[in-house]
Amino acid sequence: MALSTSQRASYSRDHHSKIPFLTEPRHLAGPGDPRTVLAGPAQARHRLILDPLSTSYWQIESADWSWCASFGRMVPAEIVAGFTDRLIAGTPRSGIGPWARMEEAGWSVERRPDGTAEACPSGPHQIRAALAKVYEDNPEQAAWRVEALLEYGGTPVWRMWISGAIPEYLLDGLAEQLVTTAPVVRGMYDPESHGARQEPSGLTPEQAVEAHFARVDAFDRRARSHHRTRPAVSLPAPTAPSAPASVSLR
Repeated sequence: MALSTSQRASYSRDHHSKIPFLTEPRHLAGPGDPRTVLAGPAQARHRLILDPLSTSYWQIESADWSWCASFGRMVPAEIVAGFTDRLIAGTPRSGIGPWARMEEAGWSVERRPDGTAEACPSGPHQIRAALAKVYEDNPEQAAWRVEALLEYGGTPVWRMWISGAIPEYLLDGLAEQLVTTAPVVRGMYDPESHGARQEPSGLTPEQAVEAHFARVDAFDRRARSHHRTRPAVSLPAPTAPSAPASVSLR
């Protein structure tokens, strides 16, 4: 997860000419830089695949195949990172759970007797989150589906799908990023922002780059501190599917 000198240089080079603007709402801010999503060392317990040619731009799987998650290309990297940051940390942070977090943020949440549920925020921000059955004749199998729409509806801007025995603390990290109203940083006039509002951030490109490095370095220190004290866990190594890029999560 620690950045090499060449990785830092590459990120700096890609962002040195981008004037950073605060962009909101974040679900319409566009994908951003995929390097916002952190990856762990090679001794992996989980696998992340970045496939620009697939509708599942991000694919994340547990090494024991008990769950999988896919995120479309237009899902903001900050939202994906809400999921992967919890995964890399390797231990459940105290959390109230995804549905309670949505309710606390003022979302309308409907929980049904059969265990399924659906939620959406109040106001013009069109996001739908649902826990739905995969098979009608098997109520034990359910999957999360989240999609974002423009204010006037139409085809979803992006979708994500999560299925299997997914730990609740990972969903809580995802929900934490879904409900936050804090803007994200994007380049001025980012063509993939889908009409999101932008205003100057007050940061220079160099300051925005350093903020990214500070986040990565701080997270790396926390994760390494935790993993030094965690008992080793051995899981079978899965066969990696073909993809343009593949990195591993801890």
